[in-house]
Amino acid sequence: MPYGYLGTAPNQIKNNSGVFSVSDINELEAKGHFGGSLELIEEQNVSGTPTTINFTTLQEHIYDVHLMVYSNMHGQSGTPQDMGVRVSNDGGSSFEASNYDFANQDGRTNGTFSEVFDEDSNRFMIAPDLDNETNASLNGYIYFYNLGNSSKFSSVTDMNFIFQSAVGGRFRWGGSVYKVAETINALGLITSVGGGFSAGNIKLYGVKQIWVT
Repeated sequence: MPYGYLGTAPNQIKNNSGVFSVSDINELEAKGHFGGSLELIEEQNVSGTPTTINFTTLQEHIYDVHLMVYSNMHGQSGTPQDMGVRVSNDGGSSFEASNYDFANQDGRTNGTFSEVFDEDSNRFMIAPDLDNETNASLNGYIYFYNLGNSSKFSSVTDMNFIFQSAVGGRFRWGGSVYKVAETINALGLITSVGGGFSAGNIKLYGVKQIWVT
């Protein structure tokens, strides 16, 4: 039995500092007790010029928090396109195009800041102005909450950074909600006006929870 502290005094075996040793962590992980770790569900590398990138194996019955990390994303066009995510309740056969709200903060390296928001969107708003500029790419992450809980709205928090010659460096962070309580079992990345993707790597993780017996 490890000597680390799991958060409730009755389960504590010995007096200790509350810090897990490496051996504690290894033993907890082996027994399925150690939460917060990331478990890779699926990884995709953009091939060709898809207009959507779909994840249809979420294991939403296991995880109530998911993390999507994307790197070196490029669009198909020189015309900037916003990137978003839509949810599906039928395994990716169709994706919901209404009932989203979002509120984001946009900041630029020239010191300009603005708010971006909508109470009637067709997607989770994730990132601005994805294009095919050679030396610039979009990088960031998205946390998804309650995708597998049919009694709660699904929501996200997200953060990203992109550089463009015309605009300079900029970040966007914030959150979105899908205002229908249902089980979500697939996710689809899209760009505005169907612009599509030309490069990038996307990883989807489940966030493991702590549990004790």
